[in-house]
Amino acid sequence: MKRRAPDGFTLLELLLAISILSLITGSILGGIHLGRRTWEASRAGDALDEVESAVRATTGLISRSYLVQTEPAMQTTQPGTSGSFRGARDACRFIALSEGGGQWGGLIVTEIGVDNGPDGPELAVWTKPYRPTDGIAPARAGMRKTVILSNLADLQFSFFGSQQQAPMGLPQQGPPPAWSQIWKSQTGMPILVSVKIAANRMGHTLAADATVALRQQ
Repeated sequence: MKRRAPDGFTLLELLLAISILSLITGSILGGIHLGRRTWEASRAGDALDEVESAVRATTGLISRSYLVQTEPAMQTTQPGTSGSFRGARDACRFIALSEGGGQWGGLIVTEIGVDNGPDGPELAVWTKPYRPTDGIAPARAGMRKTVILSNLADLQFSFFGSQQQAPMGLPQQGPPPAWSQIWKSQTGMPILVSVKIAANRMGHTLAADATVALRQQ
């Protein structure tokens, strides 16, 4: 008479099954983790590219700054409207030479600064054709607004140059060129402008910066 084999698995078979299951589970989890890290790295790279593109757009606009010498008879009497360049820590306004395209051609007043958007602070540009009677300070309400970057975390400008420039043909007077977060010279433009932009992305603050040299007429 044959002896009936017991039902179920032996201990060796059970250990072998558990080992194989552990290997399969480890491989699946490893693949998921690697895919997630690759996806997060791709998103982080895209977010940083977005901030760097905003820096390039900002410096590209500033590089078109143009020094306008207004005739005394055409100058406005309103305070703060003369000059070709005004700068603060979180905004700058200047007269730029535009070649047209998406903007007006000729001289345009351009402001780069912070505005409140539907998703929080945003980096924006305001533009309007330059009129000597309005000077450099037309109201934002009458200018065309373009949003460059949303969810803005910080915007910083720094300006290098001498804000007490001597008239054409005369030796330089006053303090030597230096960095400042305010530019209020009525006769000249900064030599260099440093731009730093930060944005909130993926629970982190991503920042990029650049320095642009201005054309000195």
